[in-house]
This record gives sequence, structure tokens and C-alpha cells, in this order.
Amino acid sequence: MGVSRAVAGNLLGIVRDVQRVGGAEALRQRFNLQQLAGRPAADVFLAIIEFVCPPGGTVDDGIARQAMLEAVGDLAEAGVGNFDAMTRIQLEEFFLNFVIRSIESRIVADIGSRSITLPASADAVELVQQQLHDFVAGCTRSELAGQLDGLESLKDQEINATIDRIYEAGFDVLVGAADQAAEGA
Repeated sequence: MGVSRAVAGNLLGIVRDVQRVGGAEALRQRFNLQQLAGRPAADVFLAIIEFVCPPGGTVDDGIARQAMLEAVGDLAEAGVGNFDAMTRIQLEEFFLNFVIRSIESRIVADIGSRSITLPASADAVELVQQQLHDFVAGCTRSELAGQLDGLESLKDQEINATIDRIYEAGFDVLVGAADQAAEGA
């Protein structure tokens, strides 16, 4: 989860900067992307991806990049408009979506390396995947949403520790759900 934690830290920095100095100034200070001020939020975050998770690299880099792309897709699907007009809640929701997606992707990537056997039925695999998503999303929202209220004083180490705990718990849920589905088959 190292790369995803680093990207999460960068995203928190962006959220803090937008809250402190506004969207246009945050884009200028962090990325020299002031020309994107006033553009749709999805376009801005697509450009930011190139800075915080460039293409290529390790599996961990790919997981972080894919999680960002999926979070941008969620943002666009939700119809969030102009980046500069994003509310604190919308920015935090983008951050939470990134964390959820990166934890899920890391767990799925670890299935093979930890010799977890998934059920043979596609329906059973989808059920396990949905259970994993629901668990990770619920934990992430309940654990991190409360911490984001004190964003200015929140330390990256606190976020990292929370992400690691959710990952471990999520992996345990996946193993249990996979075992249960295999027994029921």
C-alpha cells in the first residue's frame, strides 16, 4: 500500500490547499496548472494524475493510478462540475473514493500472492467482490470521514495507519467470504 498511501497524502495536500487558498491557487502552487482553473473537476484530476501517479512503474504504481482513474470516473459520473467550485465534502468524497478503490485493488492483487482460492462460480466471485467492496467502503467512510473533520491537524501517519488497518481487515474479510462461498458450492 506504500504508493497508494503516498498518493493519498498528496491528495490530502491538494484538499488542504484548496480549502486554504482556493482551487486556482492550489493548482498554481502545487502543479503549475493554473490554466485548468475553472475547468471541470474530472479534467483537473485527470491532469493531476500525471503528477501524483505517472504511468509505468510497479504493480503498486499501477494500483494507485487505476484507483485515481476510477475515482475520477466516479466524480464525472456524479456530475461534479467546476474544480474551483468543489465543496469540502466533494473533495473529501473524492479522497475517500480513491482510498476505497486502492485498498480493494491491492487486496485483489494480493489474492494470487497469498494463495487465496476464490469460488469457481462467477456469481459467487461477484458476491465475494461485492462483500469486499461494501466492507472496505464502510470501514473507510467510518474510520476516515471522522478524521477528515480536523484536516488541518491530521497527520499523514494517522491516515497511513488507518489505511493499513482497513487493508488487513478487508483481506481477512475476503478470505472468510471466499472460504464461505467455496463451502457453499
